[in-house]
Amino acid sequence: MIGGPMNGPHALALNERLMGILVDTGLTPTDAGKAAYLLIVYVFGSIALEVADSGETHRLPPEAERIAARRAGFSAIPAETHPLSAAAAGTMAGYISTEQYMWGLRKVLDGITAAPISEADTSRALTS
Repeated sequence: MIGGPMNGPHALALNERLMGILVDTGLTPTDAGKAAYLLIVYVFGSIALEVADSGETHRLPPEAERIAARRAGFSAIPAETHPLSAAAAGTMAGYISTEQYMWGLRKVLDGITAAPISEADTSRALTS
């Protein structure tokens, strides 16, 4: 699914539907195109990380087991050299959770539906 271009008829239909929903919320077609790309990258990025975690079996243990294993691994982060990571180890263990995925998706959607950013603001942010 993520190994080639997304320009076939099914991909185009999905993109058209997604952009239609975004235009219906008040976005311009240009902003809807940008937002659709952001959402697709978020979803596919999450899928790619899940596949990478599955190894050669392509089967994942239950989420709670995976989080517990990650928590155990992250507990070894040395606080003296990586204090922020050590403090966030529990949160980092949950990066793979459905809760984290939904939190991120809500944040992305909140940003998409927030007041539009002008091109001038975008250019200023990139140069500062």
